[in-house]
Amino acid sequence: MTDLAATADLLNDVFAPDPLLQPDELSWYYDENPEGRAAVGRVVDGVRQLGNYALVPLRFDGVDGSIVRLGLGVDLAVRPDSRGTGTFRRTVEDSYAEGRSAGLDGIIGIANLESAPRMVEAMGWRHLDPLPLRLLFATPWSGRREHHAVTGDLLAGGLLEEWLPNRSLPGDSGHAATWSAEQLRWRLGKRRAEYVLHVLDDAILVSTRTRMAGVRFAMLLKVIPRRPLDAPLRGGPLAAAVGEHHRTPFVVHWGNNHDVRFRGVSLPRRFMPSPLEIVLFGFHDGFDAAAFELSCFEFLDFDAF
Repeated sequence: MTDLAATADLLNDVFAPDPLLQPDELSWYYDENPEGRAAVGRVVDGVRQLGNYALVPLRFDGVDGSIVRLGLGVDLAVRPDSRGTGTFRRTVEDSYAEGRSAGLDGIIGIANLESAPRMVEAMGWRHLDPLPLRLLFATPWSGRREHHAVTGDLLAGGLLEEWLPNRSLPGDSGHAATWSAEQLRWRLGKRRAEYVLHVLDDAILVSTRTRMAGVRFAMLLKVIPRRPLDAPLRGGPLAAAVGEHHRTPFVVHWGNNHDVRFRGVSLPRRFMPSPLEIVLFGFHDGFDAAAFELSCFEFLDFDAF
C-alpha cells in the first residue's frame, strides 16, 4: 500500500496548510472516490517523496452517449530543494503512465497563472477557455426549498438517493460533469469543508460561505437538476434561496451549467480563490482533446472549496 504519510509530509512541506494535512484526508480523496482510485505520479528518493501529482477520476457525459473519464489533476507538488532538477517533469510524466494504466482518457487540470503556461508550452497541454465568475442577481421567489447543513448523519442516511434518484444528465452539446447520489455523498464528505444542501422542487444546490475583505459571500458551488427539465432554470431564484440561508445578498458562482440561465455581474479574476486556468491533456488517439468542450463545470466539480 502507498505510504500516504510520505505524501502528506511532502504536501505539508510545500503548501504549509493550517492545520497540517493528515494521511486519512488523502485516503478519502485518493482511495474512496466511487469513480475509482486516484492515479498518482510520484518521484521518491529513498524514504522521501520529492514529487506528487494525483489524478482523481471524474466522469463527463456527452449528448451522444459517450462517457469520458478524466483525472482531475490535484496536489501537484515538488519539494523546494528538488526544483530545477527535472523532478517536476518526472512527476507529471509518471502521472501519465499511472493514468493510462488506470484507464483514464486524459487529465483536466485547474492550474494557476504560474504553472498553466508551463503545462501548455513545455508539455503540450491544451488551454481551455476561461469560465466566468459572477456575482448573481437574486430575484424574488416563493417556491419550496429546504436547507440542510451537511453532516455525517445526513450523509449516512438515504436522503441523497431520495433527492437525486438518478444520475444528472448531459447537455445539448459538449460534455458535462455528471453526478449520482453516491458520488455526491463522497464529495460532500470532504474534510475541513462546511457545505449546505438546498433542496428545491427541481434541483439540488450545494453552497458554502466565505469572506472577502470582511464581507460575507455565499458561494453557489453546484446546481444538480433532480429530474429532466423542460427549460433551463432561472439563476435569480436559485441565488435568492442560497442568499436567504446564508443571510447575505452576495452570491457568487463560477463556471457554466447548461441547465441554468445565470445573470449577474462579472467579477475580476483577482476575486477567485486562485486564478483558475483550465488545462487539458489527452492520453490516447481515441480521446480528441482538441475537440473536448465543457457544457457543465462548476466549483464542486473540483476541490476549490
